[in-house]
Amino acid sequence: MNKLILHLGVHKTATTYVQSKIYNSREVLSQAGIGCISLDDTRKYFTSKLTRSVSVSKEAKKFLDSHDVILLSDENILGGTDKPISQLVYPDGAERAKRLLEKLSPDSFELHLTIRDPEAYLVSRYCEYLRHYPFLDIHHYFDELFVKEFSWLPLINELRKIAGQDIKVTPFEDVFNDERAYFEYLIGQDLDLVPAADDPAVRRSKISQEAYETLLMVSHHFPGHMIRKMMTMIGNNKQLSRKTPLKPFSKQLSKRLRANYEEDKRELGLT
Repeated sequence: MNKLILHLGVHKTATTYVQSKIYNSREVLSQAGIGCISLDDTRKYFTSKLTRSVSVSKEAKKFLDSHDVILLSDENILGGTDKPISQLVYPDGAERAKRLLEKLSPDSFELHLTIRDPEAYLVSRYCEYLRHYPFLDIHHYFDELFVKEFSWLPLINELRKIAGQDIKVTPFEDVFNDERAYFEYLIGQDLDLVPAADDPAVRRSKISQEAYETLLMVSHHFPGHMIRKMMTMIGNNKQLSRKTPLKPFSKQLSKRLRANYEEDKRELGLT
């Protein structure tokens, strides 16, 4: 491996879609000199080893030596969707990315990050939290985060520090505004990639206000694991009543978050 392309997410920025399209295109990418593996294998060989002092396995080394360019994508490299307790959103994210770079020791590398409107990100992150962690109502989930001052810049600046170079940042809306251009930016070549899998898990959406109220009621009367089961049921079934978007923030706060996002993009030269 001469070059590593590391796609770090963040969560809820079409990462599953991107990973599905990349993996489905692995033969096309291989012919272009780019190696990739599935998300499960990425987590098995690399992400799961970030908290332990273990060397890269023989299987992982074989993969890393298979192509001049290696593309890895996993939003969990930065961390999970557990309760946010820092304005960094991923308090250990930069250190985890640094650990991975040290393990892999590429000759050169690129770090790619996708950012999103904070309100949409935070609500989607909470919905993802419900699929994996013990139930918390949405207000307790955010009570240690100074939501009003949310910005992507602290995380980006921490990643710049550990990388010793700039990182490649894409606004979420640009991924689908010109999907071909986005993938060319990510992989460095204009290729005819294979479509992503047609699977509900690839495009998981936020839950509705009605679904949230149902989960809240269930949490008062049944064990916590029931919430995760119900999240699966909600994702696999169409809501019969009219959906109301889950909006935990006031109109004033929503407006402030949109302004913060636009300021982040201006600061990053993305507008």
